[in-house]
Amino acid sequence: MMMRALLLPCVLLLSACSAEIAIQTEPFDQVVPVTSLLEPVYAEVALDLPEESVNTQDLDIIVNEVSATLVVVNPSPTLTLRTSARLSLTGTATPDNPRLYTNFNRPAYYDTAAEILAERTFQPDSRTPLRIDAPALKNAIGRRRVWVIVSNTVVRSGLTLPQLPAQIRLEDIVFQALLTKPFPGLGGALEAGGL
Repeated sequence: MMMRALLLPCVLLLSACSAEIAIQTEPFDQVVPVTSLLEPVYAEVALDLPEESVNTQDLDIIVNEVSATLVVVNPSPTLTLRTSARLSLTGTATPDNPRLYTNFNRPAYYDTAAEILAERTFQPDSRTPLRIDAPALKNAIGRRRVWVIVSNTVVRSGLTLPQLPAQIRLEDIVFQALLTKPFPGLGGALEAGGL
């Protein structure tokens, strides 16, 4: 009986050698318009990250997992839309003011932004839930703000002429991260004590 009473505190102390921190952003929506056929339009969106993930470079935190979930909505009854997304550590948009541009005025940092969603087509009148697990998302941890650049292009329309501008809607966008903070000194003290 005494052995069992000692075993429980030891297990609890050993499990306290690291702490897992789960963080996520508040859900948000973004609309990306299309203003011409076969030419992409880009929407740059600023995303402020939760305080728990900011300035973590010197805290010996292990980033276990970073992902994003969203629903891509193509509300057009006739247009097939092509969309992709990139993560940038540089940008000019603010959370209240997304920036729209085309290939003619695309900023230089677009080419250094990491692809997080490869180009995909979305059929007319569709809702597509997505989960993004791109390794580049881990680069966002530790930063106060990152930028997501979403492209939208009309690739096909029905027999009728397309009504422009068209749009693709990104709904319920949420970024999640699972972080671990190890406490190596605690494990060493337990081991030195013979536990």
